[in-house]
Amino acid sequence: PAGSRIADALAAAGARRVPGTIIGIVSGREEARKEVATEFRVITTKGEFKIELTGQDKDVWLQCFDRIVGAPLKWATGQAVAFGPFASGVQPGRGAAEHKTWDVSFGTGGYDAKNSFIIISKANHSSDYGARGRPFAWVISGKSVIPGLGQDDYIKAIEPVVRLEKFANKLVTTDEALPAEDGMEIHTELEVEMIPKAKDGAEHFYAAVKDGTFPVDFAASTFVSSDVMLGELCPYENLAARSEGTVSIRTDGFGRGRIYISKADMTSNVYHSIIGRVTKGLELARLAAPGQSVAVRTTPVRLSALGMDMKAAEAFLAERGIQYEKAGYQGDGAVVVEQEPYTTMEIVSGGRVKITGIPRRDLVEIQLYRDRARKSVEFFRRATGLKQSSVGALDVFFKYEDTVLFKGKPVPVIELVPENKPDEGAAIAAGEIGITNMAAKHVGLIGVRFSESAKFGPTGEKFAATNVLGKVLDTDKLKKAREKDRVYFVEVK
Repeated sequence: PAGSRIADALAAAGARRVPGTIIGIVSGREEARKEVATEFRVITTKGEFKIELTGQDKDVWLQCFDRIVGAPLKWATGQAVAFGPFASGVQPGRGAAEHKTWDVSFGTGGYDAKNSFIIISKANHSSDYGARGRPFAWVISGKSVIPGLGQDDYIKAIEPVVRLEKFANKLVTTDEALPAEDGMEIHTELEVEMIPKAKDGAEHFYAAVKDGTFPVDFAASTFVSSDVMLGELCPYENLAARSEGTVSIRTDGFGRGRIYISKADMTSNVYHSIIGRVTKGLELARLAAPGQSVAVRTTPVRLSALGMDMKAAEAFLAERGIQYEKAGYQGDGAVVVEQEPYTTMEIVSGGRVKITGIPRRDLVEIQLYRDRARKSVEFFRRATGLKQSSVGALDVFFKYEDTVLFKGKPVPVIELVPENKPDEGAAIAAGEIGITNMAAKHVGLIGVRFSESAKFGPTGEKFAATNVLGKVLDTDKLKKAREKDRVYFVEVK
């Protein structure tokens, strides 16, 4: 209705809103599309490719491309594939013509324009396709889709590509009280489809967006990137072109662990593993600026039961058709602390998972001093696995009367400079979590004291070599731990 606000439009559409994330508003797209578009996205049942109009029959394409939607793949050879039939204004004609790899041409069946086809060349060849004129377009991205097309495939949609840069009316806001006007496109979230073969890369991305947001740290003309997982190891799994909308992870070198969303077509890179593709809301990535956050929805959803009550985990997995096997403690108050396999893609492909529980009374609750010991907290979250999941774990390295020491996973990229050191003359409180900094040789050792000390930190080091990063809320849970035991942690904020 007249006078409606953005909030009213979102409510009417049932759109999900994640607090603090941006809303992208674009106006005038339909008017822009009335101009002659030169690029089109062709979406098939095997994936999408993009074509650019180049030749004399492009007017025929502009008049009939909407009639091609739904057209099945008629035939496929080693040289070309054809979709159709459909009616067009192409002029039939006889005689062979030269076709280069990735050319897009019109053809006819029986030299009848009412029985037209689009022909996509896969190799250089000469052939008579029953139409006059030369190729009207060529494939500029998504070329890997073409060879995989088969008899059961068809064209699902064809969309003109109108560059966002052409729009004068575009806005980024978090204000839902702005007026809603006719012709507005309102974008609230990215939808990312994960690639099954990139199981570790997908999990890397899931960890980055576990709160439902993609924080933008850098924006360029061809990509936006996030540093939330910067420095985390991720194996290289999938080489492909970084086409518009692809999500990739830098797996080596400077910027390892950084996540990228491509805003334009780029070539493949041996340091960038392709792990997903934006299927909706790419406009938000185009509009976002550093310091802003974008809401994210993933397909499939992350299948992590870690931190759930056992009964809730069972319901969560059953709802998604996943068979499960239970291990460990399964009584009242059981909480899931391990799952095998760990990655969502392995669970989806296998259709089953093993979940291991412990009594919730054994789960160690901690508070972390994020503001006072930023680097130490980041080190601790990575060493325990809390960076990736809601439950972290450490193995007991050594224990004596009033101290327990832990060693976590290697964290090679963070320098533990002295920070939040205890003041000389003060005392370390019982339950505080300390980590040895670079002033001592056992850098990275993590410890907790069961009693107050005015002399030594939680790892047994002098105060100058100790960073205090948090506290354990109930040290009695740690007192019964033995050497080589695994202790599970959850953060209480």
